[in-house]
Amino acid sequence: MTSTALPTTDPTDRWWEELPAGRNRLRGRAHLHSDAAQLSLDGTWDFRYGTRADGSDLGESAEIEVPGLWQLQGYGAPQYTNVIYPIPRDVPHVPDENPTGHYSRTVTVPADWAEQLSGGARVLLRFQGVDSAAKVWIDGKEIGVTAGSRLTQEFDVTDALTAADAPGEHRLDVRVVQWSVNTYVEDQDMWWASGIFRSVDLLLRPVGGIHDLVTVADFDPATRRGTLRATAYDATGAPLAARVEVPGLELSSPTGEDALDVGEVRPWSAEDPHLYDVTVRTDSETVGLKIGFRRVEVDGEIFRVNGERIVFRGVNRHEADPVVGRAQQLENQDLDVALMKQHNLNAVRTSHYPPHQRFLEVCDEAGLYVICEGDFETHGFHADSTWGEDGSGAAEGPAQNPLFEESLVERSDRFVRRDRNHASIVLWSIGNEAASGPVTEAMVAQVRETDSTRPVIYEQDYSASYVDVFSLMYSTVDETEQIGRRELTPEYQDKLTGMLRSFALDVPEGSFANPPALTKPFLWIEYAHAMGNGAGSLKEYMELTEKYPALHGGFIWEWIDHGLETTDAEGNRIYGYGGDFGERLHDSNFVADGLVLPDRTPSPALLDAKHHYSPVGLAVSPGSVRLTNRYAFSDLSHLRAEVSLDAQASWQELELPQIAPGETAEVALPEHEGATTTVRLTTREAQGPVPSGHLIVAADHVDSERLRTETVPSAGAALAPQQHEDGSWTLGPARFDDLGRLVGLGALEIEQAGVDLYRAPVDNERSRTRYPLEARWKRIGLDVARRRLVEITAEDAADGAALVVRSRLGLDGSALGADVTERWSADQDGLSVQVTVSPSEIWPQDLPLPRIGWSFALPSAPDHVEYSGYGPHESYPDTGGGTTFAAWSSSLADFQVPYVFPQENGNRAHVVTAVLSGGSGGALELRSPEGLGLAVRPWSSAELDKKAHDGALRPDGRTWVTLSAALQGVGSAACGPEPLPQYVLSAREETFSFRLAPSQA
Repeated sequence: MTSTALPTTDPTDRWWEELPAGRNRLRGRAHLHSDAAQLSLDGTWDFRYGTRADGSDLGESAEIEVPGLWQLQGYGAPQYTNVIYPIPRDVPHVPDENPTGHYSRTVTVPADWAEQLSGGARVLLRFQGVDSAAKVWIDGKEIGVTAGSRLTQEFDVTDALTAADAPGEHRLDVRVVQWSVNTYVEDQDMWWASGIFRSVDLLLRPVGGIHDLVTVADFDPATRRGTLRATAYDATGAPLAARVEVPGLELSSPTGEDALDVGEVRPWSAEDPHLYDVTVRTDSETVGLKIGFRRVEVDGEIFRVNGERIVFRGVNRHEADPVVGRAQQLENQDLDVALMKQHNLNAVRTSHYPPHQRFLEVCDEAGLYVICEGDFETHGFHADSTWGEDGSGAAEGPAQNPLFEESLVERSDRFVRRDRNHASIVLWSIGNEAASGPVTEAMVAQVRETDSTRPVIYEQDYSASYVDVFSLMYSTVDETEQIGRRELTPEYQDKLTGMLRSFALDVPEGSFANPPALTKPFLWIEYAHAMGNGAGSLKEYMELTEKYPALHGGFIWEWIDHGLETTDAEGNRIYGYGGDFGERLHDSNFVADGLVLPDRTPSPALLDAKHHYSPVGLAVSPGSVRLTNRYAFSDLSHLRAEVSLDAQASWQELELPQIAPGETAEVALPEHEGATTTVRLTTREAQGPVPSGHLIVAADHVDSERLRTETVPSAGAALAPQQHEDGSWTLGPARFDDLGRLVGLGALEIEQAGVDLYRAPVDNERSRTRYPLEARWKRIGLDVARRRLVEITAEDAADGAALVVRSRLGLDGSALGADVTERWSADQDGLSVQVTVSPSEIWPQDLPLPRIGWSFALPSAPDHVEYSGYGPHESYPDTGGGTTFAAWSSSLADFQVPYVFPQENGNRAHVVTAVLSGGSGGALELRSPEGLGLAVRPWSSAELDKKAHDGALRPDGRTWVTLSAALQGVGSAACGPEPLPQYVLSAREETFSFRLAPSQA
């Protein structure tokens, strides 16, 4: 039996603070699929938890699952910070209070390994991911120390497992610490959580086996021919005699340093991710892999794949799951890629570390261009003691600190070696938000030395002096256009100079007058912050890529909300974010900023991105549709085009001409008298994870005048208003109280009806953003505006009788407000109103209004909505890509968007008719020929504003309806730019009309 005693440790050995980090690890190598024997060590391990890295206070033994994070298995708690380190910045030291998990299990070398071991085979212990550092023992003997939480680490454990006096069963101990010197280079805007979170394996490495393999599958666009260089290496790093076979090319040849001309090949791209099966074999081992022939190059200011300019329609992706966090979830790798492909994404950046291997394999198979990023970020060094990002710590940070150079250069070499055989990877990135200096330059140089076939990018080289591609985060539309024009204004030059100087670098004046950056391709490494209801202006950003060749698109931040399933104090099941696990230091819900919700349900932002990322541009006019082929390599023969002339009630196929990549064509459409013309493109056949019949893009033309004519109701004779003794009024089927507020319509009761200038703030407007409108709106009490009746008059004008209600919306402690005039008229069937809202003339010009609209509540609580307007998903002034005009139907529940942090959501744009049904008091019909925004909810805006988690929202027994004549855009200001000027709702006078009528629907 193996001993159950913990390994003996030296109390003076602070291995977790060593630089260079790590001990006894083998050099990085490719992750290979081999027929050599291996033994998975995943499963249930013994676990002891303590608070000291030396293990002196470890608790009783229990069971824990590997892979996994201990904070999500009952030990300690996860913590989220974006920029600030959760420990003192005290390089290379970490606090004595250091959550520690000691993992143990028995390991038995399989009996059928004995013959190979006696012949000289070796056994490797492989960890694919351990956060943040670990010391490893076998039978109490130290094996080594890991460094690089998301980097594969291997140790040669042959001697420990085959010593003459060693029993067949061995004890493996792994002590993992949460804080280590690695923490300082892994500040990556995600949950701080610890443990063995990826697989652990024992690998039998045969004599003469393929220890490492480098393949370069090049493609010549001019000749359409490919070349293949496959070089195998033994464990010493020496070239190894092996044979490479590619059945699809009838190739069988010795491996070596020379490239083999394999003849004409079908190249790999994200549009056509063709892969060839390859085997590389020696007498003792066979390795299988898939290769794609493609060429990546920077051609002046153009980034090319296979000779063609590429536009990245991408997203940044963290690894996240609401139950297991960052731990390995193989099904998520396939699901994420499938969702990306189904929503027209063609690129992904693995922020901010190399992903699980399966993800890269699926990117190869399905077709995504990948920026593979190193396990490196030091954002906390940008912040001073007041948490501002003034760069005060940059000079001591790893980018300029020689103490870190050896470790960081080794990290860069290690991750490139692991992943370089993947066709999908077209760019390497050394890391993220870690300043710039000699160390980052050395890291880039190492990447180039390890793999010279791909360009290198690193955003914080703002002048692009040592990288191949110029990139920035969250540049505005105007700033990006300056980059596209290759002319920077003096103001923008000063801004970029200041950004470099924030790293404590000596940057001379005029450095950005003609920087190397403006000679290179440009992309947004992050842009359009998709936190909550956002991001805005994808349309304007993507239009720039068609106008300026040097602009190559970019990557939305980010893919998924990192909410963790938990329960609040009231027992509600919620998705937790920073602060929900008892943390003192946290960054709240900034971790919930994805295109998909925590359960991977697509958010409206992903649907918006799908439209603006479409590989085909559609511009529909009454008699024709203009199609722009945005593919780099494909024509449109794989797509089916259809047109609807009746608001999508029926469809007929359109015959498309041949439209080559980059070309545009006009296609005639049938003439008709209707108000809407809609065109859509769908797939003819399945393409990887994209099924046949899948919608790629839809667009429409709406004739507003025809639509208005079709929507205007036939009105009966106008009825006169009647006042009653208690001061209340009736007007046809409508009832008003003595303050002129609508309180009933036929059998329907109506509550809290009136002009509404407020909406629950979106994440992009909260106090931590660049555009803290929430605080300004609440400072003046816009969320609790008070109404004062000015007068009620009954008028008998030439156009009919009316009840005119004039009121004033006032704000506590302020002379600001708005004058409101409601002109009500009715016939026996329904009620119409014209509303004029006139904000105070002294309203600050720099303070937008949230909305100009009208809201009310229905105690009858209808739970079904049918409407004619833009759908099927929500729209705001700067979002809503992919919505088209039609008749839509939805349950009340599906009308909502369950953003992790409750906020304004669910607005449908330009609604001309709607019927709310399913309640206890009959249906209600709304009609607005000019079109209004419509939001229908089981709770009020005030409730949305008050709650901090979607899971805590509870219906109040009413259905709340808001009609919006105008709305403030949502922007990206949680991290990026505020709304563009055309989407800012200034405090202007607005007049709008609508009709309400009881309905039998």
